[in-house]
Amino acid sequence: AQAMALYPQTVRVLMTGDTTEEVVSSVSLQAHFVLSKPFSEQDMQQLFGCVERLRSLQIPLQLRQLLGQADSLPVLPSIIRQLRQVLAAENADLVQAVDLVAHEPVIAARLLQLANSAFLGYSRPTHSLAESLLRLGLRLVEAIVTLMAVDQTISATATDGSHRAISEQAFKQAGIARQLADAAQLSTEQQDQLFVCALLSALGPLSKLKWQHDNNVIPATINGINSDSVITIYLLTLWGYPASLCQLEQDKCLYGASPDPADLKPYILFIASEYQRGCSKDYLQHSARLLQNIGLQQAILHLPVPA
Repeated sequence: AQAMALYPQTVRVLMTGDTTEEVVSSVSLQAHFVLSKPFSEQDMQQLFGCVERLRSLQIPLQLRQLLGQADSLPVLPSIIRQLRQVLAAENADLVQAVDLVAHEPVIAARLLQLANSAFLGYSRPTHSLAESLLRLGLRLVEAIVTLMAVDQTISATATDGSHRAISEQAFKQAGIARQLADAAQLSTEQQDQLFVCALLSALGPLSKLKWQHDNNVIPATINGINSDSVITIYLLTLWGYPASLCQLEQDKCLYGASPDPADLKPYILFIASEYQRGCSKDYLQHSARLLQNIGLQQAILHLPVPA
């Protein structure tokens, strides 16, 4: 807590042999990482790898200080810490994971909704939270719960519903990204990765929403990259998400230009983002013509005209 007060821009790590829920919860606003003893060399390499990736973003000192203040941003939501702990066990306990999610009714309802949504292709409805978690897969569940937990945190400040609009747009964007990835015949793992990346891209805009409410001014771009994406990447890195996911978020908007159409994953994310912003039919047709992947080309051409 003293380090946070004096040097809010620093990455704070708790090294402890006591990883009970009470301890982890009590430091959730101060520590970005919790390393349980005995930790390994691999744990240390991962930690310093994250720190190096954060440094490479070259975020201005004032913004790093804002990012590091306890009342500015959530650290890793406690439900995600607990969920990861359950899922990291050698024999992951689905019952325990379901019990965790069930204690968050809003999140549980959204998981059930998504597990019954058309874009996942299920013809039989389910009202089981356990089956919903199995249908969605652990990676998607973790991302959905992360966004919902942050959304609930921001909702205390943004009472006008603006936070809800950002989250809803992210869910729709994730659905479009997955739909396009399927049309491009990408693997299920790659489809999930694009869904997660599109969904979690809302973290930056949600965070900025809170700061703007507190009268903080955030630049539109940082080193040529949209500041929404920079903040999203910062949070994903602090929360231990893979570097590949952060790189995808960066590649889709680097220097304000559209990604190379031959690089399908960032291009799909870019198109899904532009579509959700309400781009024209002509823009979609132009974007489709740049592609050699026929399946993806046709899927873009057949997207409904944005409302």
